[in-house]
Amino acid sequence: MGIRPSSTRGDQTREALIDAAIEIFGRDGFRAASTRSIADAAGVNQALIGYHFGGKPGLYLAAFERITGAVEQHLLPVTQPIEEEFRRGEVDRERGVAYVLTMIDAIVATFTLPESEAWARLILREQQNPSDAFDRLYDRVLGRHLTLMTALIARVRRLDPQSIEARLISQTVIGQGLVFRSARATVLRHLGWRELGTGEIASIQSVIRRNVTAMLTGR
Repeated sequence: MGIRPSSTRGDQTREALIDAAIEIFGRDGFRAASTRSIADAAGVNQALIGYHFGGKPGLYLAAFERITGAVEQHLLPVTQPIEEEFRRGEVDRERGVAYVLTMIDAIVATFTLPESEAWARLILREQQNPSDAFDRLYDRVLGRHLTLMTALIARVRRLDPQSIEARLISQTVIGQGLVFRSARATVLRHLGWRELGTGEIASIQSVIRRNVTAMLTGR
């Protein structure tokens, strides 16, 4: 989440404030985080928060806009082609299973990235007390990913895509991937791993793929 080298001074200040805000809002929460601590962490004058964002709420929304854009960058290249093929009616049951596996691979890869640690702290806070900021993330990325996965699962399992069963299955599938971020310390301790490197992530994806295949097909 570093400053872009081609930015103007104003852009650099804005980016530094967003970087600091993601860290401090994630650590302290919106209410406890002070604009002074964010400005100090960014190395800028506190008054510049008002200048660039109109105040603390605007900075919080900007932090979530950054997170939303980052998650979009990783997930939408996977989601969009599948959406288009699905709309054309070209996804049969076998391909539906393959695409669910592709999507969960993308979830695992995205939320085991080192930079996702800062995003996750803030997202997890919003899970408990969602605000307008979370609505943006859900409407633009998470909800879109879930809707498509639910539609694919419904086709594979011959369910109504609006049914609670189809939605619960999709949540269960995605939850298998997200636990490796939300419960990272427990995962590492239990598995005896020091980090989630390329090999560890491949192992996670392999096991989840087998689990999901069994859930959807009985194989």
